[in-house]
Amino acid sequence: MSILGKWPGKRAQTRNLPFPEWQLRTDAALSWLRRSIEVTGGKGSSHSYRPLFGWEKAYPETTGYLIETLFDYAVVKQDDSLRGLAFGCADWLVSIQLPGGAFPGLLVGNKEPSVFNTSQILFGLSRAVAEDRGANQAVFDALLRATDWLLSQLEPDSSWRKHGYVPGFTPSYYTRAVWAVLKANQVIQKIEIQEVMRSALMYYAERMLPNGAVRGWGFRAGKPAFTHTVAYTLEGFLEGAVLLEEKGIIEKKILTGEKLLSVVEANKGRTAGCYNEHWHGDYSFLCTTGNCQLSVFYHRLWELTGREDFKEGSHRLLMEIIDCQRLGNNLNTYGALPGSAPVWGPYARFRYPNWGVKFLLDALRAWRGDFPA
Repeated sequence: MSILGKWPGKRAQTRNLPFPEWQLRTDAALSWLRRSIEVTGGKGSSHSYRPLFGWEKAYPETTGYLIETLFDYAVVKQDDSLRGLAFGCADWLVSIQLPGGAFPGLLVGNKEPSVFNTSQILFGLSRAVAEDRGANQAVFDALLRATDWLLSQLEPDSSWRKHGYVPGFTPSYYTRAVWAVLKANQVIQKIEIQEVMRSALMYYAERMLPNGAVRGWGFRAGKPAFTHTVAYTLEGFLEGAVLLEEKGIIEKKILTGEKLLSVVEANKGRTAGCYNEHWHGDYSFLCTTGNCQLSVFYHRLWELTGREDFKEGSHRLLMEIIDCQRLGNNLNTYGALPGSAPVWGPYARFRYPNWGVKFLLDALRAWRGDFPA
């Protein structure tokens, strides 16, 4: 395969994923994640690998949420070394927390606090505490401080408006920040946090459109959204609503799931790399990370509803990009997933980002139940 990877320009061929191939691909992806941590000297996971420029510095945000994946696969693979990596990432995050409790945006070394990045780190910190509370007092303290900081940044209307990726824009994918705080509160256990997050989720719910799309679900106002942030938005709504027992929002996300399936089918089974609020898509590329996230989203819809069309949708989204995973001889790309297919597409152009591998592993783990133990 060329270093540029495959470009799935035709309808995804629905095929089975035999267990030996599942093993190969998960082992390769985990090997790449190990490599992304090794190249930083064990101080977080590198943001991405670029064939022409090498490895980037560590990325706190995604290091935070890939901790969950490492813990999950420590069980799946019966490999305690993955637990060690996960705890090491958590300890490193504690060491770079800002004095006020926030975590920085962008790459390691930046000192500007970020609402979204701080929220995503909560996933990893709360999981590390849940795995071993007794040995993780420092991690628990960091979790409390980060959660308190996020709550302090809420506006009177329950939105986050400061410390964003794009100044002045409050994106709808902040639903995933709501979910993160609710996950943290499963450890912290304060009823008032739950109710504050209910108000926050309802703020973003006002942006839901009748066609199942959501206003402001991209990186910038009025611009099409990569499936990466589409999935962030949808899974934040769904998982937040599950934790809050908000059945109305769950039902609306089921309707969104139905709508996207119909859009994909209307376009000969192909997924776009990005969509606007009218479901008009750019089919010149795939956002492979978004496909993996949407695969997880649909698998979750199947778990909640038992509907086979959602399970099939989850499978098709994963199979559409599975052959984009690199399985060549280059140690720096073996097991990686390009941001876009083709690799020169607009999302993470010419990069192999660590979060793409994280979500690939999550999507593959969702299918673990289809194979023998």
